[in-house]
Amino acid sequence: MAQKQLIVVVEGTAAMRPYWFTILSGYLDKMIRSFVENELTGQKPSTSSVSFSLVTFNAHDPYIACIVQRSGWTREIDVFFQWLSAIPFSGVGLDDAAISEGLAEALMMFSATHGNQTQNVDGLRQCILVAASNPYPLPTSVYQPKLQNLDQSNSIVAQTESHLSDAETLAKSFAQCAISLSVICPKQLPKIRAIYNAGKRNPRAADLPVDTTKNPHFLVLISENFIEACAALSLSGVTNLASNQSPVKMHVTSVPPNSGAASVPSISGPTSTSIAAGMQPVGVNNNNSAANMPLNEQTSSTVNFAQSKYVKVWEGILSGQRQSQHVFITRLEGYRSASASETLAANWPPTMQIVRLISEDHMNNKQYVGKADFLVFRAMNQHGFLGQLQEKKLCAVIQLPLQTLLISVSDKACRLIGKLFPGVMQLQ
Repeated sequence: MAQKQLIVVVEGTAAMRPYWFTILSGYLDKMIRSFVENELTGQKPSTSSVSFSLVTFNAHDPYIACIVQRSGWTREIDVFFQWLSAIPFSGVGLDDAAISEGLAEALMMFSATHGNQTQNVDGLRQCILVAASNPYPLPTSVYQPKLQNLDQSNSIVAQTESHLSDAETLAKSFAQCAISLSVICPKQLPKIRAIYNAGKRNPRAADLPVDTTKNPHFLVLISENFIEACAALSLSGVTNLASNQSPVKMHVTSVPPNSGAASVPSISGPTSTSIAAGMQPVGVNNNNSAANMPLNEQTSSTVNFAQSKYVKVWEGILSGQRQSQHVFITRLEGYRSASASETLAANWPPTMQIVRLISEDHMNNKQYVGKADFLVFRAMNQHGFLGQLQEKKLCAVIQLPLQTLLISVSDKACRLIGKLFPGVMQLQ
C-alpha cells in the first residue's frame, strides 16, 4: 500500500488562539480522518499506511527563541490529535507571521522522506496551512529543496539550498513537488488566498464549495487533489445528524450511587515526553486495558446496531482543560432514546468542553426524575482521563447552549452515560 503523508502547518501566535478549537473540531478533524478512512470508497486502510507531522511557526519577534518548531512523524491518529490539541499559542500575535519558514520546513520534511520520488504521488502528500495572520511581507532566508529535472528518468532530484523566498514562491514549490496545499484561515485574508492559488497544481481549477455556514468569515480552500477532504467538507457531503439518524440498540445499566460529594476544579492527566524541536504534546495513558483493545472489538462490545431503541443524534469531540490549554480527550458519538425529542441535540456544538467534575451522586439524584433525559455516548478512543472518572466515581459537567449535560463512565468498555437537564443547573 502506498505511503500517505499529511503535515499540518499551524501559526502558533496568540492571534490563532480564539479560533483554534473551532478549526480543529470543525475542519481539521474531518479532513484528517477522511484522509485515513478514504470515505469516498468506504475503504479503511490501516493507520500504518498514513504518517502525520506537525509544524508550528510564530512571528518575527526578537523575544521568541525559535520561530519554527516541528514534531516527528507518527502513524497513530490519536497521538496526532493530542499534538494538535496541545499547541500552546504563546507569544504576541502581530500583523504578520513567519509563514514562509513554516512552509519551508514542511517542504524539507516531505523531501527528506520521499527523496526523488514524484511519480504516482498525486493525493498522497497533503499539507494544510492554518494561519490567522498575513505572511511576512519581505522575502526571508529559508532552506528548501532545490529541484532538478532529469529527462532520462522523468523524475526530480531534491537537493537542499538556502536563499531568499516569500510564502507565495514557496507555495509554487509544493506544486512542483507534487504536494497538495490547502489553507484554513479564520479571516478572509487575500494574501492567504494568494498562497493557496500559488500552490495549485492546476491554476485554472475552480475552488470547490466548502461548508462554512457556521463560520461565514472563515477562508477554507481545499486542494483539488485532496479529494477525501473535499468530500468531507463540501456542501453536498455535509452530514445532517437530524436527518441521518442511525438506529442502534444499547442496554443502559444503572449507575450505582456513591455517598459523599466531591468537586474537582480542573482536569489533570499524564503528559508524554517530548516528541521532537521543544514540543510537549499531551500523551495518551495506555495503562487502561480498554486502550489496548482494537477499535472493532470496542465497537462490537458496546453497540448493537440491530434495532432502533436508541438513535444517533450527535458526533464530535470531548475536551477538557489542563494548565489553561484545551486537551483532546476523545471523539464521541451520542445517542438518544427513540422516544426523546428529535431536537434534543439541535444546538449542540461540534466540541463539548468539560467545565468541572462533580460526584457521580448527581447522576442518581431522585429530585431530577422527570426533569432530565438520559443519553448514551460511545467513546471512539480510550483516554486515561476516562479511567480516572470511573475509578474516582466522578462525572463531568458540560455546559451546552441551552442545557447542562452530565457524563459518567459505565462498566462497559467505551460506553458513557449522559444525563441532560434543561437550562443551567446549579450543581454542588
